Amino acid sequence: MGEEGKKTKRLDLQGIRGIAIISVLGFHFYPSIFPNGYLGVDQFFVLSGFLMCMLLKRTESDPIFTLILNFYTKRFRRILPLYFLVIFLILVALYSVFPETAIENNLSSAANALLFVSNRPKTGEEDYFQMMGIASDLFTHTWSLSVEIQFYFIVPIIFILGTLLFKNHLAYYTIIASLSFFFYSFSTPTVSFNSVLARIWQFVLGMMVYLYTNEIISIRRYQKLYDSEEAGILLLDEKEDEAEKEEKPRLHIAQYALILFLFYIFSYPLIIPPIFSRITVTMSTGALMCISDGNMVLSNKMLAYIGDFSYSLYLIHWPIYTYWKLHYQNDNSALLFFLVLSIIVSIAVFELFEKWYLKQSTMFVFTMVIVLLFVDVVLLNKDDIGYALSSPHKHNKTQFDGVPDNLTLDEAAKFNYQWTANDNKNLMGLNKRNKFKLMIFGNSWTSNHGKLIFDECRDQAHTIVQASAYGCEPLYPSKDLKRCEDDIEEFKRNIRIEQPDYAFLITRFVSIGEVPISENITNVADDEMYKVMKKNMKFFTENIKNKLFILDFFPRIISGYINQIVPDLKKNVNAVEIDKKLVDPNGWETARKRYAQLFNDCGPKCVRIDYLPEFWNNSTQTFRFFDEHGLVYITGINHMSPHGLEKVRHLYTDICKHL
Repeated sequence: MGEEGKKTKRLDLQGIRGIAIISVLGFHFYPSIFPNGYLGVDQFFVLSGFLMCMLLKRTESDPIFTLILNFYTKRFRRILPLYFLVIFLILVALYSVFPETAIENNLSSAANALLFVSNRPKTGEEDYFQMMGIASDLFTHTWSLSVEIQFYFIVPIIFILGTLLFKNHLAYYTIIASLSFFFYSFSTPTVSFNSVLARIWQFVLGMMVYLYTNEIISIRRYQKLYDSEEAGILLLDEKEDEAEKEEKPRLHIAQYALILFLFYIFSYPLIIPPIFSRITVTMSTGALMCISDGNMVLSNKMLAYIGDFSYSLYLIHWPIYTYWKLHYQNDNSALLFFLVLSIIVSIAVFELFEKWYLKQSTMFVFTMVIVLLFVDVVLLNKDDIGYALSSPHKHNKTQFDGVPDNLTLDEAAKFNYQWTANDNKNLMGLNKRNKFKLMIFGNSWTSNHGKLIFDECRDQAHTIVQASAYGCEPLYPSKDLKRCEDDIEEFKRNIRIEQPDYAFLITRFVSIGEVPISENITNVADDEMYKVMKKNMKFFTENIKNKLFILDFFPRIISGYINQIVPDLKKNVNAVEIDKKLVDPNGWETARKRYAQLFNDCGPKCVRIDYLPEFWNNSTQTFRFFDEHGLVYITGINHMSPHGLEKVRHLYTDICKHL
């Protein structure tokens, strides 16, 4: 091992790491104050590149297999135990303190985190969950760890090729960084943010910083030795002393100028375009690392200590912040409390667990990693395992053909939980049959109803085409999102190509009900939103040969109350009171007004499918979305539960019978 390997860790680099985590926390907890704080992650990438190069240089004279094994052993024993422990703790919290509406999306995210692929682009379903506010991703922050781990599988190859084939290592790494930056510059925003190929230039810059500083140290060490031999003493030449004295003030000015510049970028009140801010922060961080050794501010014990527990803090703060966002979003005092709690918990984990396992043997650490990974996988599949082992009634999670007579309230609570937690598994696809060509299109309710319509219409259709856009209504771009505008155009293209005999438009309302009709409008036909709806409806009907069946709107539910239905029934709370707590009274009447005008203008080609009579209780004059057993008809994600689909099945049986 060379002298550079024996050098104690640079406190200034820990200080830079401390600045990075402070900026990230600022961005997450106080984005209006630190709108560019996300760039702290870019600093982490540069610092990681520096560390990787240092580890690889230490063993560059070893056989290639030894070099690679040593690199992965050191990095994985450092990262994996805490990473898998935090995933375990997040999963425990997900099942115990987060609403069941958050479970399905987060189990998928947890699987991605365990596989280190959290940096892949979000699917339409995940975007939908986020847009609807029914789930927050507890594992969003693991995307940067995924990028880093993915680079771990590339960096030994880059390093070994550079060592074996190139004499000028800095020039070699400059070429690689330039190619990566070119890819970053010309990629889409999603790819440039998430792809490891678009981030290589930042890691490689950190490697170049290490090579440069290491070379400077070697030159100075050689110069000292040379001067000592010439003078016969262990002191530098007086002229060199004077040169160093002249250089230090300039060096200090450059150090503090870069530190202040980085703070200015992070706290700048407007969002700076990433193409500018990212390269600026990355290059400034690299430049600072080249000259910051011994800097008093960066080597400050407090800042360096923050850098020491920054890994724990990065992993722990996000799920705590997410809990605040779900439960106390407008409470700034609670926000400060959870920020402080994040820091306290992170310090405790760092002192009690992270420091402890880093002192253990490699074999012990990797055994612990395997155990934690196994526990994470079991916890990830907890519901499936529990359902398979303990369910007394043999119904799968996407079908419920009748209610057992001896169903207890506790069993009903389990079904209610499973239907919400596994809601996405009920979004079924369709197969081909013979007779008519049918098309089903809409938002996630299309997928929610897919198997039901297929079951009832399969004997009438030789082709059944399904098109669903999560969170987007086909008649009006929900939330005025560009994605939904694109989806409407895609619906139009598909229906123009397919020219179905019959079509089903199956959606639940979003903007169509949430945006009120202006008070000065006496005729719904004059409503601006309705005009867009009518125009789109006209296009659809012109490309459908026979009829368009349209699901009319009815109330949504208040998701958080689902798991309270059974406890309230146990307490003998009046069912009408439960109805009032469960039903969201907002929006549905506005949506029905717009649809009423739509049916009127469309004429006989448009046929209403109406669930309102199915769920309206005439005796209590309330909507009833659960039965006498406490089983719900609507999931916490505002989709039809398997039980609810069975309740409305007869409507589709009748429709399909008369095609």
